[in-house]
Amino acid sequence: MSLATRARGPIFRLTLALALLLPVCMGIAGFLNLTALKRVDAEATVSEVTAIGGKWADRLQVAVRYGKPIEKFSGLDDLLDDVRQDIPLAGQAAVIDLKGHVLGSRGEEAAVPVVGADKGGEVVERVAAGRRWVLFPIRDAGGAVVAHLGVALPEEAHTAEIGRTVQAMVAAAAAATILGVLVTLGLGFASARGRAADAVRLKRMRVAGIAVVVLAQAGFAAYAIGEFRSAVETAAARQGERLAASVANDLDQLINKGIGLRFMGRIEDNFARLIDQVPLIGGAALVGPDGTRIAAAGVTGPDAGPVVIRDLTTVAGSGGRPAGRIEISLSGAAIADSVQSRVLDAVTLALVSAMIVGEGLIFVFAAVRGRAGTGGIADSRFARPMAFLFLLAWSLPLSFVPLAMRLLAAGNGAATSDIMMAAPVSAEMMCALVTALIAGPMADRRGWQVPVLTGFGLCVLANMVSLVVMATQTHPAAFIAARALGGLGYGFAWMGIQSHLYATTLPERRASATAGLIAGIFVGQMCGTAIGAMLAEQLGYANVFLVAALFMVMPLVVALVAVSVGRELAVETDSKPVAAAPVTAEEGGGWRGLLTDRTFMLVLVCSVIPFSIAQVGLLNFAVPVYLAEQGINQSDIGRVLMVNGLAVILLGPLFGRLTDKVTDKRPFIVAGALAAAAALVVASIGGNLMALVAAVFLIGVSGSIAGGAQSAHGLQGAGVARAGIGRAVSMKRSADKFGQMLGPLIVGGLFAVVGTTAGLAATAGLMLAAGLLFLVLDRRPAPPAAGEAEASS
Repeated sequence: MSLATRARGPIFRLTLALALLLPVCMGIAGFLNLTALKRVDAEATVSEVTAIGGKWADRLQVAVRYGKPIEKFSGLDDLLDDVRQDIPLAGQAAVIDLKGHVLGSRGEEAAVPVVGADKGGEVVERVAAGRRWVLFPIRDAGGAVVAHLGVALPEEAHTAEIGRTVQAMVAAAAAATILGVLVTLGLGFASARGRAADAVRLKRMRVAGIAVVVLAQAGFAAYAIGEFRSAVETAAARQGERLAASVANDLDQLINKGIGLRFMGRIEDNFARLIDQVPLIGGAALVGPDGTRIAAAGVTGPDAGPVVIRDLTTVAGSGGRPAGRIEISLSGAAIADSVQSRVLDAVTLALVSAMIVGEGLIFVFAAVRGRAGTGGIADSRFARPMAFLFLLAWSLPLSFVPLAMRLLAAGNGAATSDIMMAAPVSAEMMCALVTALIAGPMADRRGWQVPVLTGFGLCVLANMVSLVVMATQTHPAAFIAARALGGLGYGFAWMGIQSHLYATTLPERRASATAGLIAGIFVGQMCGTAIGAMLAEQLGYANVFLVAALFMVMPLVVALVAVSVGRELAVETDSKPVAAAPVTAEEGGGWRGLLTDRTFMLVLVCSVIPFSIAQVGLLNFAVPVYLAEQGINQSDIGRVLMVNGLAVILLGPLFGRLTDKVTDKRPFIVAGALAAAAALVVASIGGNLMALVAAVFLIGVSGSIAGGAQSAHGLQGAGVARAGIGRAVSMKRSADKFGQMLGPLIVGGLFAVVGTTAGLAATAGLMLAAGLLFLVLDRRPAPPAAGEAEASS
């Protein structure tokens, strides 16, 4: 092979990989943005239906409360025809009793849902026969629900405007993708024919390829934000027009019967109900023919937002002048808040997509560069991509597992308590702890490949079983068993990936490798949770489990590549790679050797466990409680918590490389404890949004500082060497989970006894005491040795 051909090889592979990666990432970004855009329209449509349908349900309810049996309601068909005329999207309107019997129906008849008993007076939604039903309770004089007025919408009930917007966004995403791929191929061709040194050309191509991907993502995100803004404003105007028309039609009927506007009652109450049920409506007013206000509710007049006006009918002798008009004032503040929320959604989606791009490029660079093994040590460059893709697939169902459990329990008539909803997650974590203890010694004896492949297989099986359980609505116990099976797979795969990292990383770079693995874990979990939640809205719970099973193929491919590279290195060095060599515990080793290793146990007791307690106390208790009390919605709380992951992603590798350069790792562990204590103090003193964002960032900084140092310092003692790295890693992982299990008990107990502020301060004191205790008891840094590293998710 000529020199020129060898030079073009890596550039060609990198260019091809970038050209393939861009459509994948743009497809993910496009799908998630389209999902969010459709949700804007769906929410607007449902709020319209809720406001208008509630009016007709009230009319039925008045008749029932005056003693008229709902089963013998005369004129029901005419009323249902009026409902369909008032709600153009309604394919069917029906009155359904509590047993699911149809008492009256108009429109295209199909299967109707069974709602059952009283749901607290709330309007409920159900999906049946491919339709989305909005069901309004009808109560008798005693307040008991006797039936429901149901309005059936297409399950994909989107307006024509949103359909055109979706087509435009698809075209924009396709255009950005095609242009990006062409630019990437052009840059690759130019780089391959360049005259600079091989390494320089490859580096330039990497930078240029990243720039193309980022610019394509940023351009599409900016376009999507503009479409969000237009969609919200259009939805608000459409709501105003439809509600004004609905109210005007009702008043026109009364006017035609000879009733004057000033003699009509309860108009303010009806206006107030519309404003409560439709967030984008700020006020409503009935104005007489002379311009005087007869009735009004909400914010109207000069301080209101845009106004939608609908004239009432004319009356005889008025010279064709309307009897009055309805003015629906749109809420400028609500529109601005909704636009801001959608902008944050778009930014979040762009961030998730960018993180996926970044992790994809890490794998691309690992695949195209030359082998980096030294002295028989296999290359560990595939550990982070493997961990990222595994956590991405595993986290897809994470956001809705409790909700899926509640759905199953309700369908089987079981109780839906908080304990029942938490059972699948608890079972999954408990089983993960069990296999984490088993997988470490297994990796020592048989190589990291065995627990990794076993874990991947169990996770695929667990997701397929979960799919069957959800699709067939099997007993909730089957779902708990399925998630427990997934926990077994998680423990095996996670510990196997870590063992691969420790066995294939040279001692002088283990802290940085550990920090990089932690960053990959956080990215995978953040992206998987966000994507899974959106997929659940679009595809349903069951299909997300299928997607999760299919996604598990990606980390499997990376694992097989890593195995292949390890074998090639073994052949080249005429020795087996360390990753595949069994490690036998020496005499005095095993679990007893770990328990008697002073340095290792001090790291666990004074750093790993206290940090897990502090992290859970801040992220799982204080931040959600404080922000919820301030009226912050759940999606914004989730975005605040993402700051922790971003801090680890950005700063973890930086501190990891710095830790590698320093012999004494103890200052990093102590500094991590101080940063965690500072985070808790900031949260306890501030309590406002910015203070909590700072606290979440600081707890991420704490993990970034101490994460690599815990492994680099704790896993280099003689006891660890005798016991085996896999066993030590298993114990460290179990200590981390033990702290996370203790965290809710300790911090929650402090919050209940002394309050949130004092509880956070006490937890900060715990971190400080643990850091100082470590500094006092572990006086000398242990000499560098062969064992090492770990990551905690």
